Amino acid sequence: MAGPKATMWRLEPHSRGKHHILRRYVQAWLPIMTSSHGRVVLVDGFAGPGRYLGGEEGSPLILLKAYLEHRYRNHMTSEIVYLFIDDRADRVEHLRKEIGILELPANVQVDIQHGTYQDLFRRRLDALQESGQRLAPTFAFIDPFGYSDAPMDLTGLFLQFQRCEVLIYIPLPFVARFLDRDGQETALNALFGTNRWREGIPLSWDQRLTFLHDLFRDQLRSSGCTYVRSFEIRSGAARGYHLFFGTTSLRGLEKMKEAMWSLDPLTGQQFGDSTNGDQLVLFQAEPDTTPLLNALKEQFSNHEFSIEAAERLTLTDTPFATGHLRNRTLAPAERRGELEAITARSRVRTYAPGTRLRFRA
Repeated sequence: MAGPKATMWRLEPHSRGKHHILRRYVQAWLPIMTSSHGRVVLVDGFAGPGRYLGGEEGSPLILLKAYLEHRYRNHMTSEIVYLFIDDRADRVEHLRKEIGILELPANVQVDIQHGTYQDLFRRRLDALQESGQRLAPTFAFIDPFGYSDAPMDLTGLFLQFQRCEVLIYIPLPFVARFLDRDGQETALNALFGTNRWREGIPLSWDQRLTFLHDLFRDQLRSSGCTYVRSFEIRSGAARGYHLFFGTTSLRGLEKMKEAMWSLDPLTGQQFGDSTNGDQLVLFQAEPDTTPLLNALKEQFSNHEFSIEAAERLTLTDTPFATGHLRNRTLAPAERRGELEAITARSRVRTYAPGTRLRFRA
């Protein structure tokens, strides 16, 4: 996918969706990380000029203002380091001017680098590994124009460090279009970290999109992410535009899910959990939690289980957030006689810590 030629370009619908998600998650991430760490880092590997032709803010300004305009900013006194990378000198210069307008507090440090994400970020990680130093808790937003610009091995190197998370945008229709074209082998090998993408060549278009989605998801898991979720952004009839989130933290996974489920609808767009490539679960104010109930029944059958085990299953193995578990899933099932509580409770259909339950056969 070729990037725009000009310094600035118009904001596309998918980018509006990406930025909506980015803002929500970083607003949740910052208070958690700064509460227990003296230094945190946010990386934008393909920062761009900071603003679009229509005046909309780009990802660097969104990342900065997630802190600057945070309602709990005065409680977050840790050093916050931003690393913005772009390979175009004109865009770097424009970004410097945009950030120069902002009033930054003493605890915020902004490092704007001209160069490629592959080279600059890899050198920083290599230097840390060689010196034996730890990487501060880091959130990286990776949104390349070309699919060869964000190699899987670099993502894997980054994720070897503790407390690191990544949000990667992959426009799978653009990738799928080039599978059977000569000269794309190196780029595709870099993106997926394997040549298994070739297995998608004989598939139909829809099958190809699903296959490539699942391959990228699985490769991201094998690169060091304990938990991987993908989220599809749908604009009109357009399909296959995904954000992949990778973390080793259950808390991070929980906050990303909360951010996704709390999204306000954007005109002409829908968001959904697409982790299972053949089954999209749309984010809605009143979701159908039947799939969550079925997953719980399949896992626990008629065996006794704890509310904590149900919460973990909800978080790690389903598209739903833990907020969907009690009142939307367990309580209705108990009301219908499908579920019973083993432990004594002061109030019916409540599920305090330690509560043990069982589905009726």
